[in-house]
Amino acid sequence: MGGQWPYLPALGPPAGMQPLCVNIRTLLLLVLLPWPGSGQFHVIGPGAPVIALVGEEAVLSCQLSPSVDAQNMEVKWYRNDPFGLVHRYRDSQDHMEQQRPEYQGRTEFLKENITKGHVALKIQPIQPSDEGEYVCFFESSTYYNEAQFQVLVTVSGMAPNIHIEPGNRREIKLTCTSTGWYPEPEVQWRDHHGLNLAPASETKKIEKNGLFHVESSLTVAKSSRAKVSCVIRNLILRVEKEVHVSIADALFPEDFLWIVGLLAVLILLATSATTCVLFVRARKSKGK
Repeated sequence: MGGQWPYLPALGPPAGMQPLCVNIRTLLLLVLLPWPGSGQFHVIGPGAPVIALVGEEAVLSCQLSPSVDAQNMEVKWYRNDPFGLVHRYRDSQDHMEQQRPEYQGRTEFLKENITKGHVALKIQPIQPSDEGEYVCFFESSTYYNEAQFQVLVTVSGMAPNIHIEPGNRREIKLTCTSTGWYPEPEVQWRDHHGLNLAPASETKKIEKNGLFHVESSLTVAKSSRAKVSCVIRNLILRVEKEVHVSIADALFPEDFLWIVGLLAVLILLATSATTCVLFVRARKSKGK
């Protein structure tokens, strides 16, 4: 989107004026007034959505085509509408009076290549609320133009953890939990063949820091004794974190306790039988 400030229209020669006067007037207008379209430029923003990691910094670059000096131009970035100011540069200095409160102290105008029409805005540290549509705007004394682009905020959370809860005699409950994800991640349960398993329940909630906490539960049969995996995926970064558990290993403590109990009973019975035998033999010896 661009526009040119209006110029005075070229006036035609008054009636009766000599051709020589008309030529002189026309030449003066051509010299004093800029040509239509002179000073025009295009603003080129990021060609693809900017991926910004939570807690890190993001650089939003914009440049002019053709490459012209932008030192005397007004340059600003804003969100959604011209009143959602992120950063403004004019008259060789920053103007932050109307900056949105959530960006205060977090933006820096990078102007090392401003004479070539290439500038950038650094935002740090990135927060989930920074995600959205941005506009980069340039304005000279005769023309203005802007470019719109998108910022995607993301982060991969903690490695998931599986908690095992004893169920009934035939089933056990597995609960997979993780925190620190943005945007909302995808959660999957898989069997040892890599096939997806339907969860019994799943919750995803936003914590105070704006990041997602996820919790998913799966009920499995004790008789399966197979391996089960919980996978949490960041769809923007295409990164996944996985944890797996063996049902046989999960049931080992339960089976071990049962075996220990059985052994204790057997030892107690054996000890009692031995004591009885010894007692009987002792009485017989005493009788003789």
